[in-house]
Amino acid sequence: MRATTVLQATWTRIRRPITWGAILAFGLLWNGVRWGLGVPAREGQDILAPFLWATLFMALSPLPWQWTGDDQPLARSWRGIFQAVPWNAFWVLLLLFALSDPPRPAGPPRSPEAGMSRGTGQGMGRGHGAGRMRQAPPEPPIRVPLHPRVLFFASLYLSFGTLLGWILADKERAETEGEKAKQAAAQAQARALQAQMNPHVLFNALSGLTELVHEDAHAAEEALVSLAGLLRTLLELGQRPTCSLAVERGLVEQYLAVEAFRLGKRLQVSWEWDRSLEHRELPPLLLQPLVENALKHGIAPSRTGGELRIALVAVDGGLELQVANTGHPMDENAAEGVGLSNLRERLSLLGFGPEAFRLEHAGGWTRAILRLPGDKR
Repeated sequence: MRATTVLQATWTRIRRPITWGAILAFGLLWNGVRWGLGVPAREGQDILAPFLWATLFMALSPLPWQWTGDDQPLARSWRGIFQAVPWNAFWVLLLLFALSDPPRPAGPPRSPEAGMSRGTGQGMGRGHGAGRMRQAPPEPPIRVPLHPRVLFFASLYLSFGTLLGWILADKERAETEGEKAKQAAAQAQARALQAQMNPHVLFNALSGLTELVHEDAHAAEEALVSLAGLLRTLLELGQRPTCSLAVERGLVEQYLAVEAFRLGKRLQVSWEWDRSLEHRELPPLLLQPLVENALKHGIAPSRTGGELRIALVAVDGGLELQVANTGHPMDENAAEGVGLSNLRERLSLLGFGPEAFRLEHAGGWTRAILRLPGDKR
């Protein structure tokens, strides 16, 4: 990982409840064992020490193993050890000295007579500085020598921190790679469903044009030209994971142009479209299945046709796509077709909950509503 990625990973680790749960459990267990063995805590730092050690090991020990300077998630063994040993040694020694006993104060000061210079008598005989005495410099504080036990625990903590850092870093690497694999699988499945939509759209369009060939050959010819443009757009979108809503609208307009030859005056289309939202990038073929479902199940079965309204509005920091139609009322007991079932599955794979899409019927209008939060792409 690079430095910024390592910092992000560390921040994520610190924010995890499981990290603080492990720190709390370790500190309580350590103090509980000490209390059970009858070893009293001399000062508050003895109670606080296990919590500080656990924080050091859980939060900071993986850093040298994760920093590689490139896109690799984990450093090689020799580089990881080379980085981990001085890194952990610094924090271990810092914490040991912070928790160690303070220096003992110096002994009592010497008496004035003891600090008097040997040449005092001579100075008094000369008349200069008579009775003047020089004080001996204060003795420095007596430091407790570093006990071998401290060195032993420093080596133990250093080894433990290096090993635990590798274990935690490798665990996070496995979690990250597993999450990436899961996302890749979901994206691949979503792309497969997206590719499934292409022939489905063309099949429905061609099925409608078969009637038009016998009724109006000239209109059928124009419809085939529009169908070629629709096919070209579908092929382009099949290679893209996302597209702007402006491109999605263009695809729907091409689809409606083909259907207009078949439905004629029975199809009335109106747009309530917020152009300021057209730059938003979304997976392609989210709006087209809603329009297709409205035409296929609402307007086409009705002898008088119906009205189709397509809306794009901003809602609660996100956006809402709405396709409403009159005509044949919605049959709540009917099974969903390929388009809507495909759409629901794609939304689920892309991380949108079931509340993102709903169908409703009220006041003679059937509405398909797709609501997407602002942080989804």
